[in-house]
Amino acid sequence: MSDLDHTCTSVYREVISNEKLVFVNSFSDEEGNTIRAPFSPTWPLEILNILTFEEQDGKTAFAMWGGPINAAEEEQSTYDAMSDNIKLGLAGTFDQLADYLAKV
Repeated sequence: MSDLDHTCTSVYREVISNEKLVFVNSFSDEEGNTIRAPFSPTWPLEILNILTFEEQDGKTAFAMWGGPINAAEEEQSTYDAMSDNIKLGLAGTFDQLADYLAKV
């Protein structure tokens, strides 16, 4: 495995159909062991994500929150410093999803 090879693992903690998803993301090696992010030795090992869904005017609206769990102070600082990049990345991902959904 090279330094750039990795996968991401999600462990779901709570699933409430049509209402809520709670899961923890981490980078992992090919055996599924949690590893450091390939781009930063101080990136948090685990990120908790909470998504909530609700109907608004016949459409599904959702809110998303995420942040490190069990993080050392340096890991939290690294995450905080990257928050604008995280938001840009998520916006791009959701733009791609919207484009896809418009085609199906």
